[in-house]
Amino acid sequence: MCQALLLLIFAMHPVHETVTEVEWNDESKRFEVAIRMDNDDERWIKKSVQGDGEVSSWAIAYLQRRFRVADPPKSGRPDPSKYHWIGRDRDGAHVWWYFEIEPADGRPVVWVDQQLLFEREPNYTHRVLVLNHQPPRALNITAVRTKVRLDESTAQAAESESDSADASPSPTSPDHDDAPLPPTDL
Repeated sequence: MCQALLLLIFAMHPVHETVTEVEWNDESKRFEVAIRMDNDDERWIKKSVQGDGEVSSWAIAYLQRRFRVADPPKSGRPDPSKYHWIGRDRDGAHVWWYFEIEPADGRPVVWVDQQLLFEREPNYTHRVLVLNHQPPRALNITAVRTKVRLDESTAQAAESESDSADASPSPTSPDHDDAPLPPTDL
């Protein structure tokens, strides 16, 4: 009986994760992004940004501050990328957000900085799948490591994660730069 109760408690424990698919479209010169999150996370985002009306307006406002595909930020320089809302789909207990990021210079960049939902729960894990990279890449982003290279190998990512757990990140390393990204204007 006790084991069944423990199993039930663990099964009900919320999983704090998102799954993101990122792909560069060479024709449109945009990153195509799909993020799967829990329905409760979407409701929390809407409440935190005091969103009302169309999902596209408040979702893009949140994404511009929390999800970036860009070169490491330079102090005092805003990100000139444009965000384009594509839509959203409900999938059971989850929702998918689809959007595109258009770099101002039309060239793909190699960094992703994802800080979604860390203000709600610092133990989130964001799984980023780089779809059109050979070999395919899957990267984990945590509150300790919010910026990763899209072209980073799995071995480099694991080494970097174990290094960050053992020692403080180097203040000059762009991979562990704690400086917030500058705001983006549409």
